[in-house]
Amino acid sequence: PSNDFYINLLALGKPNMSIYLIRHAQSAFNAVYSPNKPDPMIFDAPLTKLGETQAKRARLEVEKFKIKNVIVSPFTRTLQTAQLIFGNKLPFQINAEVREQLVNSCDVGSPPYKLAEDFPHLNFNHLDECWWHEGEKDYRGISVEPEEVLMERADRFVDYMKRECIQSTAIVSHGNFIRALTGIKPQNCDIIKFEF
Repeated sequence: PSNDFYINLLALGKPNMSIYLIRHAQSAFNAVYSPNKPDPMIFDAPLTKLGETQAKRARLEVEKFKIKNVIVSPFTRTLQTAQLIFGNKLPFQINAEVREQLVNSCDVGSPPYKLAEDFPHLNFNHLDECWWHEGEKDYRGISVEPEEVLMERADRFVDYMKRECIQSTAIVSHGNFIRALTGIKPQNCDIIKFEF
């Protein structure tokens, strides 16, 4: 994938809903990962300098939208991306349902106490100690989340958005989770307009 900044706007359905799915900016894992090489074993990877630049660019795009709420995955890379895009202007709702599918080391999260140390202004008390996927571990010691479990989680989140009438909201999430919602695998810091 290219390191250039992309923005994709996809309208699905009614034009009056306004939910923007934002994939996190480039992480330290993204910068070195190759499917042909062993997992670099970078857990809960932070953003790179390029990632910080991508997020700052995305801030200019996001200012065009009337966003009132931000839902953020509890991974370090999504929290940092959301922070760089939105600053402290809007409250963040930390929601583990929008986390990444556990496939590689970067998809193993940090426990709430560690996140609270790194992001002391945010509340992680509602998260389980292990809020990412748990299951049988592979040779790397990683519990890969099956595709059907990811799809069920994405469906649950769509039901939640409908039930709560979520609007004017940015969801800072991940490539596979956004793919599960839209069928599109976004690049780092892509913005996709999602409508029910």
